Amino acid sequence: MDFDHVKRESLVHSLRDALPLSGRPRPALLAFLRARGAIGRNAPKLLIVDILDAGAKDVMCRFMIADDDASNFVAPLAQIALDRRHPLVQRLALRRRNAARHGGCAR
Repeated sequence: MDFDHVKRESLVHSLRDALPLSGRPRPALLAFLRARGAIGRNAPKLLIVDILDAGAKDVMCRFMIADDDASNFVAPLAQIALDRRHPLVQRLALRRRNAARHGGCAR
């Protein structure tokens, strides 16, 4: 049995149950959004509307820019800084730290 897959699937379902989640773009995503002309100078608030399991890759998410209902993007969940006080965000951070310690990517 692939326990990493089971843990990832459990995390995906937990995150989906908590939707919508809000956050801010991390630097790489911020640069991407600016390069595409989707945002101005300030870091916008993002609204995560779906969680996607990308298999061996990081968990992906579909998000919108909070003030722009027409925006719709997909990015790795790791590129969005979520509210640290949310219990699921704490679980995700622990998972990433454990993956980094074991030399693998967060799955």
